[in-house]
Amino acid sequence: MNHYFTEKICMIYVIFRLEDNADQQIYAKHHVDAFSFYQSLSKLLKHLKEIYEDQNLIQKCHYEYVALKQLNKFFSFFYLKFTKIFSFLNYDDVILMNNIQNKINNHLQNVLSVCLIKFSSLDKFKIFLQDVNNKQQVNYQLCNEQ
Repeated sequence: MNHYFTEKICMIYVIFRLEDNADQQIYAKHHVDAFSFYQSLSKLLKHLKEIYEDQNLIQKCHYEYVALKQLNKFFSFFYLKFTKIFSFLNYDDVILMNNIQNKINNHLQNVLSVCLIKFSSLDKFKIFLQDVNNKQQVNYQLCNEQ
């Protein structure tokens, strides 16, 4: 929503785009003064999320996240599933980086155990793991060709 000049203009746009039940929820709860009730766009969006968020989907994603393991040899397939699941969850990147270490295959876990690198972001961590996995795949193919 960067193309709005101010946060207030963006809030006005969001409020006027609401329809049906969302519209009634916002105006009924806040006595027709939704603009002054919400001090920021994030509070308005958080309230709408609380009303309409699918708790069953979030619970299902949480169960899938707990059960997720890198069973195949390709990290990219695992990470695609990982990002799809955690996009619905509200986990911090630090927690995700710690948890992913238990979900990756044994080879990547071994590399991480001897590696002394501290990663500052989930993206950098993913790039490192992907690179290690790709090198592992190349070595595996070379060994099988001989």
